[in-house]
Amino acid sequence: MNYKIFLTSIVTLLFLFVSSASAQIGIKGGLLVSDIAFQKDGQEQYLGYEIGFLDHRKPLYSFEVGAAAIFDLSKRFDFQPELLYALQGLNYSTEYLYDNITYKININYLKIPLLFRYKVCMKEKKRSGVYAGPYTSFNLKAVRVMELEGQKEKTDMSNVKDVDFGAILGYSLDLDLPSGQMIIDLRFGYSLINMMSPLDGNIPWYYGPSNEYARNITISLTAGYRFINIWSKND
Repeated sequence: MNYKIFLTSIVTLLFLFVSSASAQIGIKGGLLVSDIAFQKDGQEQYLGYEIGFLDHRKPLYSFEVGAAAIFDLSKRFDFQPELLYALQGLNYSTEYLYDNITYKININYLKIPLLFRYKVCMKEKKRSGVYAGPYTSFNLKAVRVMELEGQKEKTDMSNVKDVDFGAILGYSLDLDLPSGQMIIDLRFGYSLINMMSPLDGNIPWYYGPSNEYARNITISLTAGYRFINIWSKND
């Protein structure tokens, strides 16, 4: 991971947050459900042939947390840049009668969504809307976690790409409080590029998929608090 990109991203987002008198800042966090989508029988070129005996039954449950700003563009539209830390990956852990195998991939991402929202409902103390937009994620660290017969092993993964790019769709609800707003957010994210590279020395399976395909999938439910606009002037 290029940490110059990391620092530049933080400075850029902070500048966006504080440079507009019409912006409101909020903090948020919550549950993140993630997985990595492969073509049928196409995961072995990314994870190794030993993955073939494990059952892929459930996603990885983790979290995301960060900050967001709102910029009003019009009565119905606003722009919402965010800076999030997200733990994503996959879970191939398998339960057997006499032993359980843990196999997880944990990818620590710095995620920057740039979202545009259309307000569907605009009541006095409640607003809701649908939104969409792109995101860019920077890979901070990717680790494979394996545990078999009580022996736990963590291995850094070098074939997870430094940058992932994708799209987000979601629904948000804002509830007015005496000194700010409570925000509730449900969203779906999907990679638009392959976020992993095939393993070095991988030999494609003759009957396997002909195209490379490895995409992040996320569903998140978060809640947070948006502060009163401290830069606005009193009438």
